[in-house]
Amino acid sequence: IWNRSIPSPGAERTFDPAMWSYLARRLIQVPLVLIVVSLMTFLITRATPGDPVQIMLGMQTSPEAEAPLRAEFNLDRPLPVQYVLWVAKVATGDLGRSIRLNKRITEMLAERLPISLQLAAAGMLFALLVSIPLGVMAALRRNSWIDYLCTGYTVLGFAVPNFGLALILIYVFAIKLDWLPITGIGTADSEAGLWSYVSPFIIPAVALGTLQTAILTRLLRSSMIDVLSQDYIRTARAKGLLPATVVIVHAMKNAMIPFVTMATVQLGYMIGIQVTIEYIFAVPGMGSAVLNAVVNRDFPVIQGFTLVIAVFFLLANIVA
Repeated sequence: IWNRSIPSPGAERTFDPAMWSYLARRLIQVPLVLIVVSLMTFLITRATPGDPVQIMLGMQTSPEAEAPLRAEFNLDRPLPVQYVLWVAKVATGDLGRSIRLNKRITEMLAERLPISLQLAAAGMLFALLVSIPLGVMAALRRNSWIDYLCTGYTVLGFAVPNFGLALILIYVFAIKLDWLPITGIGTADSEAGLWSYVSPFIIPAVALGTLQTAILTRLLRSSMIDVLSQDYIRTARAKGLLPATVVIVHAMKNAMIPFVTMATVQLGYMIGIQVTIEYIFAVPGMGSAVLNAVVNRDFPVIQGFTLVIAVFFLLANIVA
């Protein structure tokens, strides 16, 4: 211990080579995972029943009228050729064009992606604000009524689906109490004030973030219990430090490591599970666009949006 060299405060710090090696391996895995995701998405969209051209033009349309549209979207070619042509376009940054809306996927992403990111951030903010105090209190009051109350809340968070919770919140806070609006995300006027912008996010954020609250609360509780039993925590208490200092400065610093990792992963995961929430609250985000594309068999929208969601999930994993 005494021979350990201590760098001076002004010494330059560099990353461990193992960190750069790990980062390089993860970045190499990204295109491989995206290839698998793109192939699976392509095959699943083609395997499910329904013809996008017939849905768009009608079942009574003649083959001669359908032929130009099929040729425009390469639907008249063999499946391997369709996949190769789509991947070649994606490699150049072109995600294609919607069959139903005749609109470029990149334009749709530019309109809808920021709204989905805002909703996911609002849901994660709610999860963090609730899970951190609940997890810490449950760990500090282990096997007490506070612990049982916090863990009981997490059980409800796991058990109640987000769409069911959304309907309950709408009935209580929007219909009965008339405190919060049901819709309005993505349409609020910035000049109308901060509350008009924030209020439409509250119910969807609670419905979306409750499951993450349950996950993060249980993780932080178990991590805090493990840290509070360590020798350095007993030493800090023996030195006469204030209980708040022991918990906040010494215990939470280490207990938050797995918590931050899981929260980052869950943020990427939330972008892909917003379909029902966006549909219920009429949010013009990525989830509602994917749902409409599935109903109308709009292959380019399904493939392009799924690929973008996969990219965000992979980036969240790397950051975590």
